[in-house]
Amino acid sequence: MTPPFDLNLLRYLFIIDKYQTANAIINHLGISRSTLNRGLAQLRSHFDNELFILTNGRYHSTVLAKDLMNRVQPLLTGIEECLYKSNESPLGKIKGTLCVYAPTYLSEPVTVGLMAGLQEHGCQLGLKSHAWPNDSMPNLDSGDFTIGINRFPFDCPSNIIQRRLGSVIIGVYLRQDHPLAKFESIDVSQLETAQIALLDPGASGSSKKSSVIEGQGLKIESTITVPSMHAALSCAERFNYLVFAGNAYAEYRQYGLTWRPVTNAGEPIEYEYGFVYHRTWYQHPAMSSLESILRSSFQQVISPHEDIIAELN
Repeated sequence: MTPPFDLNLLRYLFIIDKYQTANAIINHLGISRSTLNRGLAQLRSHFDNELFILTNGRYHSTVLAKDLMNRVQPLLTGIEECLYKSNESPLGKIKGTLCVYAPTYLSEPVTVGLMAGLQEHGCQLGLKSHAWPNDSMPNLDSGDFTIGINRFPFDCPSNIIQRRLGSVIIGVYLRQDHPLAKFESIDVSQLETAQIALLDPGASGSSKKSSVIEGQGLKIESTITVPSMHAALSCAERFNYLVFAGNAYAEYRQYGLTWRPVTNAGEPIEYEYGFVYHRTWYQHPAMSSLESILRSSFQQVISPHEDIIAELN
């Protein structure tokens, strides 16, 4: 039975033809003289041709060797390009659609930064934003370029990768004439009788944020539930409600709203965020690039974090 042919030996054809002397050949390949002789013997046996004639210490290619190199070169080039692309493939080469699942209140400030980052990479992906499913994980199908952003850590199966993005200080938006606006920070005990507008659980977010606040010992009694962060902030503006949110909606200050961090015994209350994706994308260069963009765009949400911590301390 003929032993299988080692395709790595095809490289010998080009190296021997280029460097010609044994010392130059083995130095370039990083092999011993005996390994070179053994490889050359296998090539000669397989193709039933001398391939290289040794004259005055130099190898000279036969006609068949030159013909083989002409036929093999495109194949080797294609393999090298394939290996290069699989290791270096930029995000701009991925085609299709990037699907992002996130709570509606979070997708609003993050989307703009995400789009800017994708354009900087020359990305040809379409972008589709979806509301995070209520009380369940989104469908991170392995065939799609899909991520989900929400509270970290996630309760997810082993085929889902989760990564921490950072933490956000929880606070409230309120009107500047609200009695609590005079405080630099608001203790949870001061919110016991406050009117609070919460997002509908289907909007994916308010229920989780309020559960963090309730974990500090405050029982939230909400008189209204609204479908979006815009609606909640509009209620704060028009009807003097409080709205739980990170300090990521600076544009609403022009409507007479301000933001105050919520504390418990003087300590800020933080909300951890992360993102998830299917394991089949793990360590893929495109996902690594996307993570970098995502972290940059997420700074729009957490950028006031350090300043707030410094002020509270």
